[in-house]
Amino acid sequence: MRKEVQADDIELGSPLKSALVDELGFPVADEGTVFRTAEERTLALQGGRCFWADDMAPLRADAPNAAWHDRYGLLVGTLLHVKRPGDAHRAAVSRLIGFNEGAAFIGWPSLAGAAADVSDGETVLFRGFSGTNIHSFSARVQATSRTPFPYWMLDDIKHLEAREMRGSIRVPVRLVGSLALADGQPAPQTVLITDLSLGGASVSTASSELGTPGLEVRLEFTLRAAGLKTRFSVQGWTREDPDADTSQPFHHVGVAFDAYGEREALLLHSFIHEQLLESAMMRPGKAS
Repeated sequence: MRKEVQADDIELGSPLKSALVDELGFPVADEGTVFRTAEERTLALQGGRCFWADDMAPLRADAPNAAWHDRYGLLVGTLLHVKRPGDAHRAAVSRLIGFNEGAAFIGWPSLAGAAADVSDGETVLFRGFSGTNIHSFSARVQATSRTPFPYWMLDDIKHLEAREMRGSIRVPVRLVGSLALADGQPAPQTVLITDLSLGGASVSTASSELGTPGLEVRLEFTLRAAGLKTRFSVQGWTREDPDADTSQPFHHVGVAFDAYGEREALLLHSFIHEQLLESAMMRPGKAS
């Protein structure tokens, strides 16, 4: 039976002996990651539940739902952005978990680890990435539930538009990495990467030390793409993160990537498109 990782289970200053994954088995922190302060450890855990990778059974792909897959290319497990009409803030993140007679079920949307607030009967907008197009829908929140896992049931679903994906696509992620000045001094900080694109990343940090715009930095993290696990290291420049929520207890900074090699470009491109294509399917974890 899986045991949820608690803060006290992670020893400060010592490399992780097993990777950390979320409740669906998606990687959060790589084996060998070092959390030097309690704040860094809290930052990694505040986005949701974590488990040791050694405790997780392998995930298998779900079969596509024919009606929605054939019409829009959206599979069960597809990444979704959810928000209220007219809301100018960053969208919350969810995944599609099923369909039933004109209704759709999605995991309870969250943003930066905080569950989205909603009332039954509200209208929401959501977007799904099919791999070639971004599909936008409106829907009514028919019901919500916290058991056996948090989810929303949507009905009165209307397809609003489809747009071909162009430019630099950002995908929400939950990846622990390290951020340091390019010259290596002082010691790197363990940070949480919250979204990623070919041009840069949004990073949450426990310290404001590297939050000044214009610093030349190196960001390192592990990506799993095309079935391979590879350490990614890229130099860049810090910048203000316009989407940062200043009410949160942690610090936020954007990192604009400088030029990187062809290998890194192919790896990052593959990772982003795998997220959009949702080759990894969602299987809600049972309470343990």
